[in-house]
Amino acid sequence: MARQAYLESFSRRGTGQRFDLVRFPAEIGRHPDCAITLNVERVSRRHARIDREIDGSLRVTDLGSTNGTYLNGERLTAPAELVHGDVLHIGDQEYRLIQTEIDDGPELDDATRIGITTLPSDFPTQAREFNELLAGKQVCGYRQAIVHADGSPFGFELLGRATHPRLDAGPGPMFKLAEALGEQVRLSELLRRIAFAEAAACGLTEPLFFNTHPEECKDDGRLLDELTALREAHPGLNLVFEVHEAAVTDLERMARIRERLRGLDIRLAYDDFGAGQARLLELIEVPPDVLKFDIALMRGLDGPDSPKYRLLRTLNTMIQELGVRTLAEGVETEVQAEACRTLGIDYVQGFFYGRPEPLLPAAADAPRTG
Repeated sequence: MARQAYLESFSRRGTGQRFDLVRFPAEIGRHPDCAITLNVERVSRRHARIDREIDGSLRVTDLGSTNGTYLNGERLTAPAELVHGDVLHIGDQEYRLIQTEIDDGPELDDATRIGITTLPSDFPTQAREFNELLAGKQVCGYRQAIVHADGSPFGFELLGRATHPRLDAGPGPMFKLAEALGEQVRLSELLRRIAFAEAAACGLTEPLFFNTHPEECKDDGRLLDELTALREAHPGLNLVFEVHEAAVTDLERMARIRERLRGLDIRLAYDDFGAGQARLLELIEVPPDVLKFDIALMRGLDGPDSPKYRLLRTLNTMIQELGVRTLAEGVETEVQAEACRTLGIDYVQGFFYGRPEPLLPAAADAPRTG
């Protein structure tokens, strides 16, 4: 197998440019002799050069350009290694390096397409760090308390954080980066595996709610195989599988998932109910064990006279009559907690009862390897 490398530009219409790197050294600039010729005013005649080392690695060098060469947002002052996913700016022109394995065959031609537009900064500049996170398993598990409406302990929701020193630890930025790179499923799987392992190490026996990314439900075979392997690895965990209501669109698929979960002794919860369309048909046809009300229903829940209170009362009664337990997310005040108790909601979760905390406190501070 040979390695193919090319630079690609970004286009929201799917027609971005591609520059194949087939002969080295590959100079980039406005000069017609350059391997990659860019007819752009802010690009120097001989702006930068990409070399292939003996071991096959790539290295980029700025050739004294006027407007600079930038690698992942940092201006080059010396030659630097290029790896898959790196973002390269030649002046104000933005490209991402792609490297793939291909079958040995005829060499690609060295024709180049001429760049004529100024491109936005749309490529993520932390692809290298994210790939390091995946390869090094640089994440750790967190948990947030879930309690009965009277405040007595019930279980936890399993969460995750990044431990890579150059990435934001929060799940929001982590998944935003993963989605930009098309790696949201791999990230979700990694977070789940680490959280399960750490929960088992803690000896937790309480119900543990765990998340999935909506993309995972599009390939339920892969998802269920993953959960089967995790259940075999951690038979003692008391698990509740959360699926976002936006992913509950295919009744046949959800029914199939629910049956497999039952065989694995894993309960089913619908997450974020009320965030968008309330999918009542799916709720009736494929009822979960638990339904989680979205945090938006807690905002403005100021007492019995508020519209949110009346809406929540109606929803809670209807859902419980279907034999489904209810859980309110985002409870942050005593007023909200009291409303949930009065309404008869089964379980509650939110900062009022505790913020997320590491499953293994030491693990949150130490990068993972292997």
